[in-house]
Amino acid sequence: MFTRTLFTQTLFIQRVTERARSACDISLKSPHHLPKAPLFAPLTFLLASLFTLTPIAVSAADKVDVIPVTVEAIKETSFADVVNEVGKINAIDSAILNFNASEKISAIHFSNGDKVTKGQVIAEQDNTKAKADLDKAKSTLALAKTKLERIEDLLIKEPFALAKQDVDELRENVNLADADFRQKQATMNDYLIKAPFDGQLTSFSQSIGSQIGAGTALVTLYSLNPVEVRYAISQNDFGKAQKGQKVNVTVEAYGNKVFKGLVNYVAPAVDESSGRVEVHAALDNPEFKLAPGMFANIKQFYSRGIKRLLVPQNSIIANNDERFVWLVRGDSAVKQVVKLAQNTNDGYAVVTEGLAEGDLVVKTGMQNLKSDSKIKVIQDKNTADKASASSSNSGAGATPSPEPSTEGAE
Repeated sequence: MFTRTLFTQTLFIQRVTERARSACDISLKSPHHLPKAPLFAPLTFLLASLFTLTPIAVSAADKVDVIPVTVEAIKETSFADVVNEVGKINAIDSAILNFNASEKISAIHFSNGDKVTKGQVIAEQDNTKAKADLDKAKSTLALAKTKLERIEDLLIKEPFALAKQDVDELRENVNLADADFRQKQATMNDYLIKAPFDGQLTSFSQSIGSQIGAGTALVTLYSLNPVEVRYAISQNDFGKAQKGQKVNVTVEAYGNKVFKGLVNYVAPAVDESSGRVEVHAALDNPEFKLAPGMFANIKQFYSRGIKRLLVPQNSIIANNDERFVWLVRGDSAVKQVVKLAQNTNDGYAVVTEGLAEGDLVVKTGMQNLKSDSKIKVIQDKNTADKASASSSNSGAGATPSPEPSTEGAE
C-alpha cells in the first residue's frame, strides 16, 4: 500500500513539474504575458502541492492495525506439594498356615476365600494316636495322684508309717505324670490349624484325606483391614517424605474411587541399585476391596500451603522446546518466555519463571500478534457468562478462581 502511494506521489510530481516548466516557457516567450503571473508562480504551486500531498502519504504509511484480544491476570494459588508414584497393595499381616505333625487331613472347616476370626479352628488332622497317648498320660497322672493322696491320708493317722524318701518319690511321680500329660495335651495342637488373627483365607492346597507333612503349607491367611501400599520415591524427595503424611490411592478395579491412608514407614537409606527410597502407607479397607498384589496409583502429599503462580493453558504457545506467552504492556503485547511445571486438571499450568502475580497475558486473539503489536482488550464472553451465572446463583459479585487439584489434602 505504501509503495503504491509513493509511486502515485512521484507521478504527480513529474506531471506538475512538466506543467510548471511549460508555464515558465509561455511566460517568457509570450509578448502578451501579464505581470500578474510572475515567474515563480508555477514553483509556488509545485511546493504547495508537495506539502499538501506528503502528510496524506505519511498518514497512510503509518496506519497500524489494532488487534482485539482477551486477557487474564496471573494469579497465585496455594496447594499441596504432591508426588505421584506407582506401587502395590500388600497385607500388613499375612501367615502361611501349616500343621506341625505329619498325618492325614481329617477336617477342613472353611472354604476357599472365607473370612475367619482369631482363634477359630480352620483344619484338623487325624489325631487318633495322639489322642490315645493323651488318654494314657491322663490315666497315669490320675493314678499317681491317687497313690499320693492315699499315702498322705495314711501319714496323717500314722506319721511314721512310711519313710520320707518314699513319700518324696510318690510326689515326684505325680509331677512327672503331670508334665507328660501337659506335653501330650500340647501335642494335640500340632494336629490343628487355628487362625492367628482376623483375616481372609486363600485357596487350600490340599483336601480332606490327603497326607500332609509337618510344615507343609495348607493355606495362607491375609489380614485385609487395614492393608498397606508399598512404593518408592525419588531420592531427591527423601527430605520431604515423613511418617504421618497423607496419601490418596486409586486402583484400576474401582476407577476414580479414592482410598485414603497415612505413611507409616520411610526407609532410612536409599536403595543402591535403584537410587530410590521405599515408602509404606496404611490404608483402611473395611469392605475388603483392596487385595494384596493389586497395582496402585499413589499421590503422597508432602506438605500443604505451597504458593504457585498459575497461567491459563490456552495462553501458552509452544515453539520447539520454548514456551512463551503474550504479555500485556500498556496498549501493546510483548513476547515473554516462561518456564512451566505441572498442569492442573482445570485448564491452568504452574509457571515457575517469567511471570509475576498480576501480570496480564493474552488469552484469545494471539494468532495475529507479533512483537509490540498494538492491542485492544475486549471482554471475554465465556468469562462474563460464568461470572453472570455465578452472580445469579450465589448472589455474590465475584467469580471464584479455579483451584488446582488437591484431592485428599485437608
